[in-house]
Order: sequence, then C-alpha cells, then structure tokens
Amino acid sequence: MVNPMYTAYWNLPGGHVEEGESPSAACAREVRAELGLDVEMGDLLVVAWVDSDGLMPRVYYIFDAGEVTAEQRRAITLREDGAGQYRFASPERIDASLIPPFVKPMWEAALTARKDKRLVCIEVEV
Repeated sequence: MVNPMYTAYWNLPGGHVEEGESPSAACAREVRAELGLDVEMGDLLVVAWVDSDGLMPRVYYIFDAGEVTAEQRRAITLREDGAGQYRFASPERIDASLIPPFVKPMWEAALTARKDKRLVCIEVEV
C-alpha cells in the first residue's frame, strides 16, 4: 500500500492509462514510478466501474503483481513527488478507515478473484 502525499488515504499504487498504453503496462509504469520497482503484471483480477456523483464514471483495473521478494523490498525507492510512505499489510490487518470508501469493495473483489482464480467485474456507486 502507498500513502500519496496529496491525500489522507492509503491505496494500491496506481494512476491513469496513457494514450496508446494497455492497462497492464500502465499498472507496471505506476508501480515503477511510485515504488521504483519493475514488476510484471500477472492476471487481471478486477474490472470495476465506479460511478461518482458529479464526476465522470471511471473504470479501474486491478492486476495480480505477485509476491514482493526481500530483494525487491530493499530496492523500494519513493519519489519526492509521489508516495510519501509505503507499507505491506495482510488484508485482515488493514484499517478500513485508512482507505477511500469506494476502494474497499474493489480490494475485497481482488482477494476473491485471486483466491478463486477468476476475473471479478463489479460496479461501485459513490
């Protein structure tokens, strides 16, 4: 999890998809930008349609990036303009008040998808 300097919430590394970029390439780019890690994205776990009052609906993709090795943990470097902090936490140890409310169902869907080895599509209203 990362805590970007521009928000009070913790979240997964992420961002937007650039023109001509695939969602998995965007995810890998954001992990590299926020944590300095080169990781290969595995299975797509979640596609989430998020509808916010007053904002254009967004589509979120969550990929399985695998387990982080001890060597990768030592290699993490935070950008000065990106994440202010990072942490590793098992799902049951994550305080729900620390993550954006609309993110919780996406994280739960990702855990289900990984356990069941299937893609989960959800719709979230904010």
